[in-house]
This record gives sequence, C-alpha cells and structure tokens, in this order.
Amino acid sequence: MWSLFGPDHLPYRLLLLARMIDRHAARQLQQEFELTLAEWRILAFVCTAGAATASEVGHSGGIDRAEISRAVAKLEKKGLISREPAPENRRKLIISPTQAGATAFAAVREERVTFFRRLLTDVNGEERAVIESAIERMAKRLSA
Repeated sequence: MWSLFGPDHLPYRLLLLARMIDRHAARQLQQEFELTLAEWRILAFVCTAGAATASEVGHSGGIDRAEISRAVAKLEKKGLISREPAPENRRKLIISPTQAGATAFAAVREERVTFFRRLLTDVNGEERAVIESAIERMAKRLSA
C-alpha cells in the first residue's frame, strides 16, 4: 500500500503514516491507561489549553460531536474531568481536568514523548526541520 499511487502521492503516505500512529496510540492508550484515543485527546486539550467547552475541544482536534460526547461522559465517570455550567450560559458545560486527570495526563504525556522520540530516532535534526517546514506549507495550502 505504501507506494500504491507512486511518488506523486506523498500526502497519501502521510495519511497512511498518521493512521499507523493513531492505531499504535489507540492500542497503547487502551492497554496501558484504559483510555480511548478520543478520551486522551480531550484530556490532553483541557490539561494543556485549559478549561474548555466540548465544541472548543472538538473544533481544535477535528473530533466529531458524538465522539466527544461519549468520551467526555467516560472521562467524567472515570473521575478524570469535571463539567460545570459556564457562568455566561448555563447550558454550556465547561470541561476541566480533575487532579486525577492531571496526574493521568502527565503519565500518558511522558509515555507519548518517549514514543515519538523512538519513532524519530532515525531522523536527524536537519531532516526534521525539512519535514516540519514541508508539512506546514502543505497545511497552509489547504487552509488558503
């Protein structure tokens, strides 16, 4: 599958790589931390960016509303987040990490950093800079 469409399909190979990384992450998160990928993404967002509504989390990570709803409910049940009504609109709920959520985030983040370092072992600093630059230019082209 890697070279199915030839050398002109770099974006396709990037998509394949991203899916491989997601599958690996999903397995690892479930086995080691009993979290789904969506749960991890929500927990990571509120632990790094701060308290947010479900729509803010979804918009930032491209997560659909149904998946967010399920993941938020599970995270709350696990005691990793809390939901409180927003002061300006009581129908909106603000998602915040609990102390247990912050502790879980730190453990998972440490593991993810280690995983990404291992993944990039064979890619030197100059190559990383080129990849980063190329990915950023492609993203800008898509959002233009």
